[in-house]
Amino acid sequence: MPLTGAKTKRIFMLNWFGKYVCPIGVDLGNGFLRMAQIGFNGSGPYLHAAGIVARPQGVEPQSPAWQRWAIDAIKDLLHKGDFKGKNVITALASEDLFIEQMKVPHNTAAKLDETVLPRIQKKLPFAVEEGMIHCIPVEIDSNKTTETDVIVIAAERCKIDRHLAIYENAGLDVTEMSIWPTALINSYHQFFCRRKTDQSRVAILLDVGSHSCNVVIGCGGELLFARLIPTGYVHLSQDQTIQRLMAEIDSCCRYFESLAGKRPIEQILLLVGKNVNKDLCDKIVELACKMQIPAQIGDVLSAIQARREVTGMVERRNSNIDWAMAFGLSLEGMKKNEHK
Repeated sequence: MPLTGAKTKRIFMLNWFGKYVCPIGVDLGNGFLRMAQIGFNGSGPYLHAAGIVARPQGVEPQSPAWQRWAIDAIKDLLHKGDFKGKNVITALASEDLFIEQMKVPHNTAAKLDETVLPRIQKKLPFAVEEGMIHCIPVEIDSNKTTETDVIVIAAERCKIDRHLAIYENAGLDVTEMSIWPTALINSYHQFFCRRKTDQSRVAILLDVGSHSCNVVIGCGGELLFARLIPTGYVHLSQDQTIQRLMAEIDSCCRYFESLAGKRPIEQILLLVGKNVNKDLCDKIVELACKMQIPAQIGDVLSAIQARREVTGMVERRNSNIDWAMAFGLSLEGMKKNEHK
């Protein structure tokens, strides 16, 4: 779901054997830079290239020093990582995106911007004229005919411009600026919905980062709900903090099911690397038992074959790094190509 109106370019690179690689997915957050490029061949998806760099201590996110670090780090990974082409799909850091879910009268769905704006402007952390707003209608309960559920996505123009300037200075072409809920849904759909029964299952995806937890609810490749919880790994050393995070996640589940009518959540998927936080994992299992649904660890890095050249750039065995965002951004290019 783009936040910019730039015309999408042809973003697949084909060869004579029918193989292709997606654009480079760049997950530039406040803690890490992750870059991944998914390819496809006759056997399915594979990891063509990947690389990760941690933000140096003392470099404040969004500062000029952070921008210079990001530009240099991107150039370095491009040089070392054997990435193909200069086309990238990226997204703002989760903390830089405003997300709100609301209902609007069904008969106003054709004019969502006009309907949503008066209701959302007082909640925005910035002036309306200083931001970009995108509305995503979602079909939660097909039995409801009077109201439409809408996910409202907003971001400050200055942060978007600052983000895009990084890639321009790194010599890359941004074919699309996506959003983190869409990226997570892309990874879920590609790697964890391989059976027909998975396509109709409603799942809650939990992506825990350094300072926040991204919560997404979806069905197959369909986005139904998204929320950011400002609690991450740096806060989880105290048991009370983990309990508060679980309470927030439980609240998201109950809120969604109050909207969804007959569409209950059927699965919890924790998007993490292999070296998962045990206390967090135990609490997720407790929540799943309370809801009487299965819980699963979703490690996208373990769900895909990688080229031999990638192994030196990515730790696959003991990593606690989650790659779902970067993978999902790269996969966004596959969706755009299919819709042409």
